Amino acid sequence: MIGQETATLRVADESHLSQDFPPARFSLPRKPGGSRRARPRPIHKIKSLHSREDIDAILHRECARSERNGHEFCLVVIGMADNSAPRQLNRLAGFLCRRSRSTDEVGWFDSRRLCVVLPDTSEEGAVAFVRDYTECANHRGLSPVCNILSYRGQTHSDNERLTAEQIAVGIEEAGQDIPLNQKRSPAVQLVASRNVTNLLVRPLPWWKRLLDVSVGSLILAAAMPVMAIIAIAIKLSDRGPVLFSQRRAGLGGKPFTIYKFRTMITNAEAQKAQLRHKSEQDGPAFKIKHDPRITRVGRLLRETSLDELPQLFNVLKGDMSLVGPRPLPVEESNRCATWHRRRLDVTPGLTCIWQVTGRSSVSFAEWIRMDRRYIRAQTFWVDVKLILMTVPAVLLRRGR
Repeated sequence: MIGQETATLRVADESHLSQDFPPARFSLPRKPGGSRRARPRPIHKIKSLHSREDIDAILHRECARSERNGHEFCLVVIGMADNSAPRQLNRLAGFLCRRSRSTDEVGWFDSRRLCVVLPDTSEEGAVAFVRDYTECANHRGLSPVCNILSYRGQTHSDNERLTAEQIAVGIEEAGQDIPLNQKRSPAVQLVASRNVTNLLVRPLPWWKRLLDVSVGSLILAAAMPVMAIIAIAIKLSDRGPVLFSQRRAGLGGKPFTIYKFRTMITNAEAQKAQLRHKSEQDGPAFKIKHDPRITRVGRLLRETSLDELPQLFNVLKGDMSLVGPRPLPVEESNRCATWHRRRLDVTPGLTCIWQVTGRSSVSFAEWIRMDRRYIRAQTFWVDVKLILMTVPAVLLRRGR
């Protein structure tokens, strides 16, 4: 009896709910005058595709997200196998809009190619997307050619597994394709993950180059007498060379030779490994406040930053700029974490925020944050302001 009463109550209760709250009914819209259901509208529209500037901003955002969570994302660049008419490219764009998900970012890579950013997607997932997309496009008479570029926020140990040649490849290698194995579609090509980083490299703006040449030439001409006196003082102090040259990581990680007045003994580089444990700077950078390798003349040059005057030749040559992140030696740059290496997206410089706000008194992570803050805020007036702020910082000998 108890079981039957309970069942009766349940039925009555369900009947009561069904009367007061009738079940919702969902249906797709139908075409006027027809019985077939209309196709769902694509999430992305051709008129609202991202521009290349928008894609660059999205890539920076996804790189920052990947560097934080360590996840991988992919960029798929899509073009036509032949030089087709713009109408065919528009058909390809419309089909891409229908095949992409709401989390994907679809836009123009350039005037002849499309691209789609696939967040939280591995290379295998991107290959599956491209294979499905190309097969469906071929059925519609389209012949797309796709390149896959991947990026993953590497850890510190991941960078140590790479050789210096693999990391400092230079931006001239961007875009070189590495074919997939023969089991995959010949219309799909895989580009090494480093090339996604090279897409983020920003060439030197014209106004910045103009500022470097004009102001750099004036400073160099005014500093020539001082540089001559410094050269004589170094030569009289010991028999070593006047200038010191070193390989540094430049734009996109491409190595270049930097010049400075020699402030240490001639075999200073050979003793660096023995003094590594005494470094007062955290991270991969090496700095000792009272370095025993520094000469008497060199100590004065370092306190006044006059040892960096020969780098004006690097500025005029184009390897450096007046304002930009300070270039690290290649071996120290190779030991940086992935998010540290975003400082290589711009041309290195003589001075930056780090130089005018304390230098050695801040941690390496804060140093990198200052460099990335400058990269985001880089304008003509910001450069002028930092150049003017460098003068009192040098005269007051801050951070040496």
